[in-house]
Amino acid sequence: MAHFREKTGYTRKEFGIIFQVYSRAVYKNIFKDFSFTELNNQFFISFREEAGKKPLITIEKRKLGPKASLFIATQAGPRGAVLTVARSEKIESFAEQLENVILSIEASKKGAKLSSDKK
Repeated sequence: MAHFREKTGYTRKEFGIIFQVYSRAVYKNIFKDFSFTELNNQFFISFREEAGKKPLITIEKRKLGPKASLFIATQAGPRGAVLTVARSEKIESFAEQLENVILSIEASKKGAKLSSDKK
């Protein structure tokens, strides 16, 4: 007997909130590309520094029940490990956590630029 897994997509509100976070990061020149991927009825949103590069952040929505979902943001860690950097059942709280992760990415990019400018 085949097991059917319901597709887990994003509502208009959820996508709007995530896209606002992405847009602010584009304005700050942190990201320049995003993509959607579907894998086993799960939809992922990835933010990239440049088109074709590995995602800096990947967002997943997991269905917890008929009316509950979990939003998870991950980043690539050392030796290919996947690190969870934001996690919440509430899209607003998730977006706030995501903004903080992006602020740390921005700070590390500025730090890398400053050290390369000193050379």
